[in-house]
Amino acid sequence: MNDISVIEREFKELDAWRTAPEFWPALPAQAEGLIQRLRQAKRQLIGHSAGGREIFALEYGEKEPIDAGTDNLHSALSASLTPPDPTAIYPGSFYGMRRRRKPAVVFQGAIHGSELTGTVASLNLCWIIETGKDLRGKEWPRLRELARNSRIAIIPWLNMDGAMRSPWGQFSGMPSAAASCINLGVTREGAKLAYPAHKELFPIAPSGMAFMGTYFNDAGVNLQYDFCSLAREPETCAWMDYYLDERPDGVVVWHCNAGSLIGPPGYYLPQGYQLQEARIGGVVRARLQREGYVAGRMSWANLPGLGKPVIDQTTAVYHVCGAAPIMCELPAGCREYFFTLDDMLDIGLIVIEEILAYAHSDGLRPYELWEKVRKQTTKQEPSQK
Repeated sequence: MNDISVIEREFKELDAWRTAPEFWPALPAQAEGLIQRLRQAKRQLIGHSAGGREIFALEYGEKEPIDAGTDNLHSALSASLTPPDPTAIYPGSFYGMRRRRKPAVVFQGAIHGSELTGTVASLNLCWIIETGKDLRGKEWPRLRELARNSRIAIIPWLNMDGAMRSPWGQFSGMPSAAASCINLGVTREGAKLAYPAHKELFPIAPSGMAFMGTYFNDAGVNLQYDFCSLAREPETCAWMDYYLDERPDGVVVWHCNAGSLIGPPGYYLPQGYQLQEARIGGVVRARLQREGYVAGRMSWANLPGLGKPVIDQTTAVYHVCGAAPIMCELPAGCREYFFTLDDMLDIGLIVIEEILAYAHSDGLRPYELWEKVRKQTTKQEPSQK
């Protein structure tokens, strides 16, 4: 199940990818020292993996209480039949009658254990919040200001089992075929699982794998689709409980591929949320192009499964906690779609900065301009005597 020699025998010289610069804390062991040095973050245990490993969040900013009366969004939405207003999608019984003073955003990393660029960017964000600089010493003043005026929660590794399974935490310049084997695994018979056909196996049988890819938890489950299972995995229950308790404005779900970035909108999201994700995708792409980066955007015409009635973890986030779910495929940097580690970190931090800027201006809730909401919440606050 964890015999990495089946990969090393075919792909020689993979030792070069076992190490990374200090600014690239991708794997739990690589990030342990950084996390211990954080002084302003609250480390919050949110659950355990199928393999019994701790899953935690790093929290910044005050958690503002919500005066909600129910934990079920769809029950709250169904409580009123009229008027048929498509913008009336924020029942006070679920979202609370009073708005927060600051945007609240969760950054979720590594639901697939080798997709780690977002994890690295998020952990660099921690250092920026605390020092004003990323782990290379580069200053990010606008990003720091935006983040320090937000409620930020970072889950570095949702799939802790997968993240712990592989010694490779960076893929810049690695052949895509090798990265695919690490991600998806190799059976005892030597067959390589391949995307997207591997999704027909749910769960995969751990006993049948020589190396079970980092995509899966120790039970062989792809957590991306576990939401619809009758008996959900502990990781799924962990994020559901945590997000429902946080009830954030948005959840950024990090994945990795060649770098196609934001989107596409989930099939089963309200139209306003689909438009919101499309707008954010355009903002992010435009900023990256201005900065001189090769900036992708999800090809909504060619994406496998587009138009099919599919629900995955990203879409499920909205249905559980009412947040705007933003899926982002950051680059992994493989040889065929090469990016340096420096470039990938810059791209990840620019994406975070633009999402937070959007949250502070337009706002992550569709139909609500956050600048207007902020003025209203200021008026609601009792006067100081």
